[in-house]
Amino acid sequence: MRTALALDETELRDLRAQHGPGADAVDELARFYELKTYSDAKPDTIQLTPAEFQRAIESDAFFLVVVSGLEAGTAPVTVQIILEPLKHLPYRPSGNVLVSGIRGAQSLVCPFESTE
Repeated sequence: MRTALALDETELRDLRAQHGPGADAVDELARFYELKTYSDAKPDTIQLTPAEFQRAIESDAFFLVVVSGLEAGTAPVTVQIILEPLKHLPYRPSGNVLVSGIRGAQSLVCPFESTE
């Protein structure tokens, strides 16, 4: 994610150890990033927790970052960055919130070549 966004460690703070921020990271401009990772191809529907959904609703600077192809030999590693996903993708609450249309979303997609 840092590589795709061209950010260094001082510009992006990891929030994963904190309980309840509704995002995995925040940058120095208070933009929030929720990271979803997949070993093979990216799904078209993903799940947001209630805290992630709330952060996405409340923030104009919320990015959904979908990383796929992490298992060797499955597919090229791809980072897809979707700004304000709840404004552009259909969703439905179900305890957690299901967000659909990931594959066709207007977004920044960064393919990475294997480093093997």
